[in-house]
Amino acid sequence: MKVVFRADASLQIGNGHVMRCLTLAAALRKQGTECHFICREHPGNLIDQVRNRGFAVAALAEGHPNFQPATQDDRSLPTHAPWLGVDWQTDAEATRDVLQSLSPDWLVVDHYALDYIWEQALRSHCAQLMAIDDLADRPHDCDILLDQNLSREAADYAGLVPATCRILAGTRYALLRPEFSALREYSLRRRSPPHLQRLLITMGGADQSDAAGRVLDVLRRYPLPHDCHITVIMGPHAPWLEQVQARTVNLPWPCDVKVGVDNMAELMADSDLAIGAAGGTSWERCVLGLPALIVITAENQRPGAMALSEAHAAIVIGEVNSIEACLPKQISALDGTKLAQLSEAASLLVDGHGTLRVMSVLLDSCRIRPMHEKDLANVLQWRNHPDIRRFMYTQHEIALDEHLAWYEQALKDRRRHLLIVEDHCEPLGFVQFTEQGDGVAEWGFYAAPGMPKGSGQKLGSVALNHAFQRLGFHKVCGEAIAFNDRSIAFHRKLGFQDASVLRDGYFDGERYHDVYRFVMLADEWNERHRDSKL
Repeated sequence: MKVVFRADASLQIGNGHVMRCLTLAAALRKQGTECHFICREHPGNLIDQVRNRGFAVAALAEGHPNFQPATQDDRSLPTHAPWLGVDWQTDAEATRDVLQSLSPDWLVVDHYALDYIWEQALRSHCAQLMAIDDLADRPHDCDILLDQNLSREAADYAGLVPATCRILAGTRYALLRPEFSALREYSLRRRSPPHLQRLLITMGGADQSDAAGRVLDVLRRYPLPHDCHITVIMGPHAPWLEQVQARTVNLPWPCDVKVGVDNMAELMADSDLAIGAAGGTSWERCVLGLPALIVITAENQRPGAMALSEAHAAIVIGEVNSIEACLPKQISALDGTKLAQLSEAASLLVDGHGTLRVMSVLLDSCRIRPMHEKDLANVLQWRNHPDIRRFMYTQHEIALDEHLAWYEQALKDRRRHLLIVEDHCEPLGFVQFTEQGDGVAEWGFYAAPGMPKGSGQKLGSVALNHAFQRLGFHKVCGEAIAFNDRSIAFHRKLGFQDASVLRDGYFDGERYHDVYRFVMLADEWNERHRDSKL
């Protein structure tokens, strides 16, 4: 399997997009996946760091620092479009040139400046596409949408992604390195009882606004415990790095400035309080139960910061300009009880296994998509196969013109959803859901003849996930003629309940047969698959 990541880091963008992609890439590599990166050479980029971790990087030329994209076709551009440094067409063409030589199974794009137009342009150059987003402020054309933020729900992307897109929403999918979950137990245990001896300051790799320096200026005048030790984490390209290092010289407490660390989990686990930016690092702090005072260093961090505050999992200082006025008051309010409350609330939000969940979705080769005209020949061949035809209500061999008329009529009927289930890009079979109203749908299906054992179970599971999680049905109903033992057993194995028997419900031209009716409720399906649901 081959995955290509398109993400940038810069003094303006920060490091978070590339770092979380690196986390996912490292996990995928352990499973034998070949991973590549495409990054622009913006000031403050992390291209060397990505290469040092053993990943190939296609470096795109640095964009113009004051680039302002022109609107086209009256289409609104993403709010962060200037971050790209070039127009989206130029970036898409450069990305396409790289993809043509790699033919990836997945293209993963993590960039606020890109949206569905860019994604559509690259669709034909990758098998599937995943978008990583935090904003829910623009449409995407993707197979998977990942938004790892607190309180994010799939409904936030209604109308912004295709109906068949799988949405991974919430901190359950936070992309964290394995060392965070590995140190979780140790970190939580050492906080009982809570105390304030080791203070960690993390304002992001770039820290353009000198938030770390401002915090140190406040702490210099604040009576911290005499045995306190302060650690400041900075990125190698942080513009205020030297000034921050100079500020530590005459502090009343020992203070280390660490640059480009690779043991963040260990540093957090050994800290008693963090003062940090309200970005992706929030989820690292949460999994370790590290109490935090957080600063909103960019506007896109505000929703996450407010959600953390509402969950009583962090205390919001405010924006960078609020540090001087608000930080002393917030520190003064901290006691052992408050630290313990913050730690417990934070630890309940993130369990540290999000990367494994996302990776499992990417490695899961089975997917569902709308049926297209190119599928007509396959579906007709399957439908006319003797092993399928003999269990249908209409058992004659379907002619091509009849098949085409059925398809054209189905396209006009908005109640009908014609779907193809694929595994490793090979079709497993056909599924149809027909809406009956009030959240109820009838389903019909058939697997492609000759598929390996277990293909039917895959087809059914993927289809029902789609029915309940994407199409939002409350109830799915199915039928099987009494002599179709395999279909009856199949429904029951999937978890359908026997609803009724239509006595002599089908006449085959010679004799009558009973028809078994089955029902599956959304709550039943979700509960049945709760432990395995990603």
